Amino acid sequence: EKKEAENRMVKTVNYVKVQCSTYTHYNEASESKSLLRAIESARQMSTNIDMETENGCRLSQEFLKENLQTLWVDGILVLDAEGKTVCKYSMDEALTNEITDYLQKDIIMDFTGYEERSYSERIDREDGSRIDIAACARKDAPGMVAIYYYTSPEFVRNYTLTIQNLLNGYSTQKDGTIIVADKGTIVASNDESLLGQDTA
Repeated sequence: EKKEAENRMVKTVNYVKVQCSTYTHYNEASESKSLLRAIESARQMSTNIDMETENGCRLSQEFLKENLQTLWVDGILVLDAEGKTVCKYSMDEALTNEITDYLQKDIIMDFTGYEERSYSERIDREDGSRIDIAACARKDAPGMVAIYYYTSPEFVRNYTLTIQNLLNGYSTQKDGTIIVADKGTIVASNDESLLGQDTA
């Protein structure tokens, strides 16, 4: 019986290891695709603004609103070289203000002078939501164009592969206690009371 339990434990550990690797790879690939899409949208927006202003039109919220809908983004911000807002449009004013403040970082503002460079980042928020941001230099004037996608906590929860969801299928009585730790902290377990605890 001891040998059988050891074999079951080895199989479980190996299965969970493979799933951890698979889930990580899948989630990283998904994030990369989303950030690449965000960069493409920011660059397209910069081109659209350049064409609009070249034709003698002024940058307007109405123009940004049209582009928000065609690019399927949640917010568009146009900043000058000092990081001040020239024009913006979004579905959520508070979120846009938060992102405007975030874009003031030197590392991001350094992109304003280099048309070929772009910046992107995923921000995981405390409420479980996430924001994918991309920024690139404006083509029409010194400054930056930034776009963002907002993902609700519910969507993140339901569509992100998590080891915790996998381990929820294991019974502590039948399978024993299974934990997955990252840097000494338990990040997943079939005994949820252990989450966040230190393994040392």
